[in-house]
Amino acid sequence: MDLKSLLLLAAVLVISLSVGKLIKVYISGRMVGKKVDFLKDGFMYFYSERCPACKVMKEHIEELKKHSKVLEINVGTNEGLSIAKELGVLATPTILVVKDGIIVKSFVGVVKAERLLKEV
Repeated sequence: MDLKSLLLLAAVLVISLSVGKLIKVYISGRMVGKKVDFLKDGFMYFYSERCPACKVMKEHIEELKKHSKVLEINVGTNEGLSIAKELGVLATPTILVVKDGIIVKSFVGVVKAERLLKEV
């Protein structure tokens, strides 16, 4: 991981810890605008089993799954970590909004299902 990526990750973590609310992250050229072949419309949820915020997110993800397709990706596995790196995901929990196979928005931190459903 290069210095720029580490600084971005540190900034996201500091902001999320200090604000404790939803953080929208638009990473030009890294994540938003990328095409994904394995999901046409829905959400990609990146999580870690060790992540306290991911445990809080679990109930919101379960609610989201009732209304939309959610692809859950555990960054604690080799495959999950590889996908996260390829898409530029730097922290968990991260949720990517996918429309027509294109990532259109990303969220880092705990986000309520109601808020995410407004994106589809």
